[in-house]
Amino acid sequence: LGLIGAGVGAATAVSPVFRDLDEMASAPSARINMPWWVKQVDEPTTPIDWNVLPTLGTACDDNNGVVPNIRTRAEYQKVMLDYTMKQYPDWDKGPTLTGVPGPSPDLNYPDYVGDIKDNALCVGATLCNAGLFPTEVIQATGGKYTTIQDRPQGWRCVKPVEQRGGTKWQGTPEEALKVVRAAARFYGFDDVTAIPVDDKFLKVMWGQKRMLRMATPTKFEFGDVDDFVCTPEIQPMSKIVIPKRVKWFLQFSSRQLGEVTKHGVGTCQNAGQLYTYVNWIRTVKTIQEFLWGPGYISLDNINGRFAPTGATGIMAGAGELARWGAVMTPKYGIMVRVMHGVSTDLPLEQSSPINFGGREFCKTCGICAEACPMDAIQKGEPSWEVNHKWDNPGYLHWRNDRSKCGHCPVCQPVCPFNAMDKSFIHELVKGTVSTTPIFNSFFTGMDKNFNYGRKPPAEWWESEQPVGGFDSSV
Repeated sequence: LGLIGAGVGAATAVSPVFRDLDEMASAPSARINMPWWVKQVDEPTTPIDWNVLPTLGTACDDNNGVVPNIRTRAEYQKVMLDYTMKQYPDWDKGPTLTGVPGPSPDLNYPDYVGDIKDNALCVGATLCNAGLFPTEVIQATGGKYTTIQDRPQGWRCVKPVEQRGGTKWQGTPEEALKVVRAAARFYGFDDVTAIPVDDKFLKVMWGQKRMLRMATPTKFEFGDVDDFVCTPEIQPMSKIVIPKRVKWFLQFSSRQLGEVTKHGVGTCQNAGQLYTYVNWIRTVKTIQEFLWGPGYISLDNINGRFAPTGATGIMAGAGELARWGAVMTPKYGIMVRVMHGVSTDLPLEQSSPINFGGREFCKTCGICAEACPMDAIQKGEPSWEVNHKWDNPGYLHWRNDRSKCGHCPVCQPVCPFNAMDKSFIHELVKGTVSTTPIFNSFFTGMDKNFNYGRKPPAEWWESEQPVGGFDSSV
């Protein structure tokens, strides 16, 4: 308590002082919907050498856009099964997920997700996983459309606003971001921010990128066109021309179901991950429909279609780049499923990068690196050095080896920032971390001692779960 008190004292010294509610509501932290201890900064906390990055460069598209794993699937399964059985000796690996989207192709070492209840929870979460239509729907369209992602400009289920007897909505950029944020949060997203498509954005945006499961890359360029021009109109697209008036990038993130993820074990992603994959792609397309409603166009960045999602997340102030290789947010830690966004012609209020002490905390923590069964997360200090051709130069970070990662459910549940939403004392801890990093190693040790991380899978079924999986009281 003495250490916490010292941190609170330091936080009080730098916390903002408001004279009335209007002044509080107009503060930047209120407009970006962040806690008071989150500071807006001019540059991301991850050091970036902008001179190294090319404008509209080419994404590494070897192996059809997928980082090849150095282990065979069977070897990976052996490591994960040994790891899981060591942690939970009585764990029942149950049936496999063979036959549904995302299983191991090796029948000798298939994907195990736990006993029949855990397996059923995953099976129920696989419908339209990653936006994939059921086989019957794909066959009914003659294979023309296979996923909800197949129209990057959105499906546009209604006619243009002018043909519906209306006029395009007009408002200030501040009003526009407020309206879009309200809609995005209603649909299920948070951390709604926006940045201009300026010279820095073009440094992280790709001019050519090969999407998953596509034989050829897609080229991106800006042109004097009224709408997005996709060639061909259906997948696989070889070229997308973006109207020059599309000058804004709208950023948002989806919170992942925390408790079920903490209780997830096995050799493949758990129900929390699977269900978020179902929801976030649908929600991105829903927001595109919302933008289309008042008369604005958008292009989705699903699966990093034209820009790496981690880069857009830190630039737009959704969070800081963390040791695990993706964004950590101040409210949900790393219990988020990717960063999402769309480019649009709707003028929006510009957001800034943020600093809440997350990256600094990662320097002394390293719990995720210790827990990773594949040794894919780098221990020690961050580096400028690029070790793999799929890695990007120009930024100081922990250079994780994605060729070792098997997408298992381990690193997310163990992050201390995920545990800090269970009581008010954890808000005090976050405020202390943001201002007094000298206590970071103490908080790391405290997290280990209180065993906040992964939990036995059976315990989840015995607990009272909130509707929708999220406890709205925290």
